[in-house]
Amino acid sequence: MSNSKIRVPQQDRSKESKNSIIEAGLQLFSEKGYYKTNSKEIAKRAGVSIGSFYMYFTDKKALFMEVVELYNQKICDVLNDIENPENGSFSDGKTFLNYLITKLIEAHEIYPGLHQELTVMSASDPDIATLHNNARIEAISLAKKFLSSRIDKLRISDIQTVSVLIQTTLEEIVHIIVFSDVTISKEKLINETTDMLFRYLYKDENL
Repeated sequence: MSNSKIRVPQQDRSKESKNSIIEAGLQLFSEKGYYKTNSKEIAKRAGVSIGSFYMYFTDKKALFMEVVELYNQKICDVLNDIENPENGSFSDGKTFLNYLITKLIEAHEIYPGLHQELTVMSASDPDIATLHNNARIEAISLAKKFLSSRIDKLRISDIQTVSVLIQTTLEEIVHIIVFSDVTISKEKLINETTDMLFRYLYKDENL
């Protein structure tokens, strides 16, 4: 949506107001869902007037889409930070895979309600579906980056196809751990997934 009256914040105070609205939306959409949250509640949670809300967003959906983009970016930031030198080096494949799965779970546990709402809305709203799909494409791209950096240790050759398989597998496992009521312990699922992916990906089991 476009609206000529929508303000792009320039000063620090205006940026803080907009960020407060986004954070309030992130919390309320996660807690109550999209349809049970209204703009007045968001403005109140953010500590701004309803007029301020409409200075930065045309409507609730515009805010939701920005919230989703922020949420997706938070997950991508977690993935990009995995190989930050400050986190230490990963001397073996199993350590890396276990850490990767653990960090993905932590990222999804921040606002689990928002992710579930995003999944539901993607089925009925094409704009939200596009954001959801873009996040998947970005995750596949990151998987490709990780695999490419380890290609000399891997048994695979078709990185693009394997990137899709890895992203899909990790997404499903993480969703089961975070969002479902399965009775298997989180630690068992993490360890078994680590072993499965390690055997599939790596040439030498001693790596």
